[in-house]
Amino acid sequence: MPLSEEEQRILQEMEQRLYENDRAFVDRVRSEGPRSAASRSMRWSVVVFLSGFAVLLLAFRSSLLVGTFGFLVMLLGVLTFERSARQAIGGRAQQGGSPQPRHKARPGELVLIGRRIRSRMRRER
Repeated sequence: MPLSEEEQRILQEMEQRLYENDRAFVDRVRSEGPRSAASRSMRWSVVVFLSGFAVLLLAFRSSLLVGTFGFLVMLLGVLTFERSARQAIGGRAQQGGSPQPRHKARPGELVLIGRRIRSRMRRER
């Protein structure tokens, strides 16, 4: 839904005031895109993974609990890397103009779909 002329004017005034009051913040936000934030997060996730791997290797024989902690840290690093990679790829795809999904699943929608499928299968028997 497009903004009205009054809303556009108010938004432009707010942007101008922000630019006048905190120019450093505006410059930082403009220079940092979603891809740079995602790539920084990917680098940190690699560091987390490697530190978890080091803990796992060094402590697994002496303490199973500490070794398990190292494995969990590795898992956290992998999951963070995967999420950041999706954000980086998603940002690149949006800039390239690829189509966005038409429908986003609502919470509990998969449960409802599963119930419908089960009820259809019961009716067919």
